[in-house]
Amino acid sequence: MRIAIQGVKGAFHEVAAREYFANREIEIIEKISFDDVMQSVIGFESDFGIIAIENTISGTIHANLKLLKQYDVKICGEIFIRIQQNLAVLPGVNIENLTEVRSHYMAINQTRQFFKHYPKIRLVESESTAVSFRQISEEKLTTVGAIGSKLAAQMYNLEIISSGIETNKKNYTRFLIVEPSTGNGSNICNKSSLSIILQNHQGSLSQILSIISFYGVDLTKIESIPIIGQPLHYMFYIDIKYQDYQRYKEMLNAIRPLLKELTVLGEYRAGEESWNAVIM
Repeated sequence: MRIAIQGVKGAFHEVAAREYFANREIEIIEKISFDDVMQSVIGFESDFGIIAIENTISGTIHANLKLLKQYDVKICGEIFIRIQQNLAVLPGVNIENLTEVRSHYMAINQTRQFFKHYPKIRLVESESTAVSFRQISEEKLTTVGAIGSKLAAQMYNLEIISSGIETNKKNYTRFLIVEPSTGNGSNICNKSSLSIILQNHQGSLSQILSIISFYGVDLTKIESIPIIGQPLHYMFYIDIKYQDYQRYKEMLNAIRPLLKELTVLGEYRAGEESWNAVIM
């Protein structure tokens, strides 16, 4: 099974892939960008793609919401991963040797408090956490450290000198699993992601939300994204959970005439939200 991820092997996207597809043999397909991940999926180079969609500290990745609408894919699953950030170096290097630490900007933002104790270390953004690990390993950089996963440290033969350096220990990322729109989807679903564009009249959003509530459907997330070329007009991305699939379908039929546009981005099984730590 081929899984496309943004970044290189050892990135948190691979951690999510291995956890979601546990006990199944997978091949990681490395891609530079999330756009490339989508291209890989629709081009059938990969069977599935995994994209981060939101983090409890950094919030929603709006660019990835747009990609879900832009490409002919559908969401078929999700997983929540606790992100534990670790400082890794070449074996034998200690923190006093470091002049620079590299990582993805989100990892840097999540660990700034730790590095306040080391003002001589310069924090440098890179394209991904695992890329920084690979650079240190391949280039034998003795004055550079990297922030990322334990899996990446193992993969690139680096030594973790400080673990769990994220400021907020309740640091979780939600990842979506996507497949081509022609895929089989989930046999058991209790969650859906939608994008909607409202009719342009007063109270239209509250009317839609009232109907969703009437049908016993739980609204778990709503995000607004400006529509390019239409000032002060928005597309809304909505996540909903339900126990009765038929009632959910009735709800869709009830709100559809009230919308300019309704797109079902995916129907899938809700991820486990017990917030168990997965820190490979």
